[in-house]
Amino acid sequence: MDYVLMNKNKPLCRLSIDMENYVIDDILEVFNQKAFPVGVDFIGGKPQKKSLAKWWAGRAIPGSRIGAASFERRYAVKLAALPFKNYGLSLTDQYWLNPQGAESKKWEDINFFHNEFSGALGQAFFDESYVSQDRDFYMSPDSTSDGMLPKKWVRDKVNGRLYLYKAGSGPFEQEPFNELIATKIFELLDTAHYVKYNVVHDGGRYFSACENFVTDSTELVTAASMRMTQSPLLLKAGNEYDYLLQCCRAYGIPKVKEQLDVMLAVDFIIYNTDRHYGNFGFIRNVETLQFEGVAPVYDNGTSLWNKDKFADIGKKFEARAFLHNQDDVAKLITHFELLDLTKLKNVDELIIDVLGKNENLPDNRIEAVAKAAKEQVLKLQKIKDLSVK
Repeated sequence: MDYVLMNKNKPLCRLSIDMENYVIDDILEVFNQKAFPVGVDFIGGKPQKKSLAKWWAGRAIPGSRIGAASFERRYAVKLAALPFKNYGLSLTDQYWLNPQGAESKKWEDINFFHNEFSGALGQAFFDESYVSQDRDFYMSPDSTSDGMLPKKWVRDKVNGRLYLYKAGSGPFEQEPFNELIATKIFELLDTAHYVKYNVVHDGGRYFSACENFVTDSTELVTAASMRMTQSPLLLKAGNEYDYLLQCCRAYGIPKVKEQLDVMLAVDFIIYNTDRHYGNFGFIRNVETLQFEGVAPVYDNGTSLWNKDKFADIGKKFEARAFLHNQDDVAKLITHFELLDLTKLKNVDELIIDVLGKNENLPDNRIEAVAKAAKEQVLKLQKIKDLSVK
């Protein structure tokens, strides 16, 4: 089947799609190179099929999603097929596939920012006994949501705003509470652009809830995509943090290091082990194709030793982005003037208060986590003191 890949109302290229294997078969014609997804490789004015296919594959729910195998069995469908069943529409960007011929659509009529969508698909990942008969089951932004944890998009019936609900994992379901703790820390520091999270208890489970920070005229460009925009030879010549900053400078994105330094500082304090290149990024205007700035900090749940044994709380310091150890990542921070760490002198009390509302967490674990986080603040203060000498 032939489709036109669109960026909102801009035609990008005409594609043939192998609908048996759910892959891009060929790129037939290019209309607008500038409006393509950031990071897709071009040679001679034509996008490279392998690069575009990799970008497209990233729109599908990953196989690592909790409940993925059960979902595929219940609905007899492959996860890779889902983006083709909702035209590839998302709530984090404006890219979509427009069928050619009589089935052609208009973005205004089908996008999820302004049109209703089914909540059944997202619910199917939260409840493995749930089987929906909703005929619009696949017309959902949940068909193109990333990440390991079950999640669903919800439109508030009162204000019409879009919220992302994300579950916790394991016996503690700690991730939603970690998101709230990160929010409160950012509030205290009062220096970064961040997503505000709340904890919701519904149906016997805990969820984090946050409002969508992408609008109908912007897109989220992840750091992973940004890293694809410059020559890898530049990466070999320096460290990964400097390389990313260089990629951002090429697009004239303002105050990147200032914002990322604050993000890394909070990651250090809460021991965020999942800050990878796919869960932070930048905002681009899809009308002007200009970058507006760094995206607000989001996705802080895998932190505060939520997956570690009790004996390892405060003793493990792994990292994913830039370097492999939290202590080494903290040394990349230079904008310590943005970090008044005295505002976090009672961070242990903050953590005890928030985690204490989680009925799954024992008191001794909460106290150990709070103590370890306070030690992280003290360690960061020492790094700050050394940096200004």
